[in-house]
Amino acid sequence: MRLLKTRMAAAFLTVTMTVGLSACGGSEATTAGGPAEVTPPGNLVSSGTLTYGTAATFPPFESKSADGGLEGFDIDMIESLASSMGLGTKALDTDFDGLIPALTGKRTDIVNSAMYMTDERAEQVDFVPYLVIGEALLTPRGNPKKISRVPEDLSGRTIAVTRGAIGETYMEEYNKELKKKGLKQMDIMTLPSNQDAMMAVKSGRADAFDTSTPGAATTLAKTDDYTVAATFKNETKIGIAVRKGDTKTAAALREALDLFVKSGDYDKLLSKYKLPDEADYFDTGSGAPASPSGSAPASASADATEGS
Repeated sequence: MRLLKTRMAAAFLTVTMTVGLSACGGSEATTAGGPAEVTPPGNLVSSGTLTYGTAATFPPFESKSADGGLEGFDIDMIESLASSMGLGTKALDTDFDGLIPALTGKRTDIVNSAMYMTDERAEQVDFVPYLVIGEALLTPRGNPKKISRVPEDLSGRTIAVTRGAIGETYMEEYNKELKKKGLKQMDIMTLPSNQDAMMAVKSGRADAFDTSTPGAATTLAKTDDYTVAATFKNETKIGIAVRKGDTKTAAALREALDLFVKSGDYDKLLSKYKLPDEADYFDTGSGAPASPSGSAPASASADATEGS
């Protein structure tokens, strides 16, 4: 049972979907109409539209749907948050490591892409947290290399990670630990997307690949080709990123999230995408704030470490 949550009637506005392409990546737009429940920020890239950056290669958070559009937890969530501000949305779908440059370059208003909150990233952007997740190492079915201890069993192995994601940072840190212990370091294979990392394992080029715990659950629900060999860092906050010092956008997002949580639609979205109860950032039973208005400072992390 989650504590201190009330049910409020949710008023979500009808959206009309249009899809297009831009030179810098895929773009998907929605148009919203009607009164705003939350005052939108006035410094948007495009008036009346919340423009967000995303790397749609990370289910269940963001990925391409069968019809070529975008789908996932983050996509559904941002539609609702923008709707409560009376805004439409426009997505810039690009490589993950291009998301912060697009934000700081004012091509997007926010980054909405399951971005892990790290101290390094918090030097570049501010965060509005909304989920807590962990990491998992997936191996070929049956775990033929018998990987279970992190980092000891990674010694001498090839581990695939998504370029620019937290897994790359963690593996670099674990290599330092291996070196201190006098063990052979792993070979970190950096690839453009989570799917590329998965295929590296399937093809035998890597011994394991790093993904989030929800991502691992999604993978295992679709195929029995992989085994979860180990989980670690089950304490990572993820958040929507805004430009450094953009307090108006951050405040609007927190207020919209507050409505989203109180309406019960946040819980519904967790269930829809089969995310574990531990992923609920606003569950007071886990010691997290009861609502976004009580969020920790943008640079805070669940364990002073973090950051996909």
